[in-house]
Amino acid sequence: MWLTGLAVSVAETILKTEPKLAVREDDDGRLPIHWAASSNCIDIIILLAQIRSFDPDVQDGSGWTPLMISASLKDGEDLVNLLLQKGADVNLKNHNGQGVLHFVASKNNLDVAKKLLNHDPPASTKIRDKRSQYAIHRAAAIGSVPMVTLLIKHGSPLNATDASGYTALHHAVAEGHGAPNYRPRLHDMEATDTSYQATQQWLC
Repeated sequence: MWLTGLAVSVAETILKTEPKLAVREDDDGRLPIHWAASSNCIDIIILLAQIRSFDPDVQDGSGWTPLMISASLKDGEDLVNLLLQKGADVNLKNHNGQGVLHFVASKNNLDVAKKLLNHDPPASTKIRDKRSQYAIHRAAAIGSVPMVTLLIKHGSPLNATDASGYTALHHAVAEGHGAPNYRPRLHDMEATDTSYQATQQWLC
């Protein structure tokens, strides 16, 4: 922990001397905030947030925002909370057309997904990337019934096809997550839940 404190102290000293370093890009168009998010260095981002020019939605050379990066981490929920408190936009897209829910679905970060979907304004389940895939395609591909169910509950298109003509179900089956693999977990859910019923119908 003392190393983290030392790093923050050094960063604070550097920024007091050269505040413009906070917005200096590297060769990949990344700023210090992107690297701090990648390393889940919440104390550094708290420090950066004190700078007048702080932008929680700044995009790197690939269009990734700090929120997209932190939402992709398995233990990035505290950082996600901080960025949302600072006004991060939950519906921005990167240069591939992907929104934050695409990455949350890919990593099966269910708690973060719930937070983003219940945010005001909520993250949209209807953002398509350049391959015409929704977040539900990602969730199905990794075999996450809870994530698929959550996305359906929040209005995700169920049978939409991507640029290759594949539905979410196609992706699930292609990755070895067919109906027999899903059913044991689905039976643990409440049958009265309409989102459950939609998922069950889709998988059968």
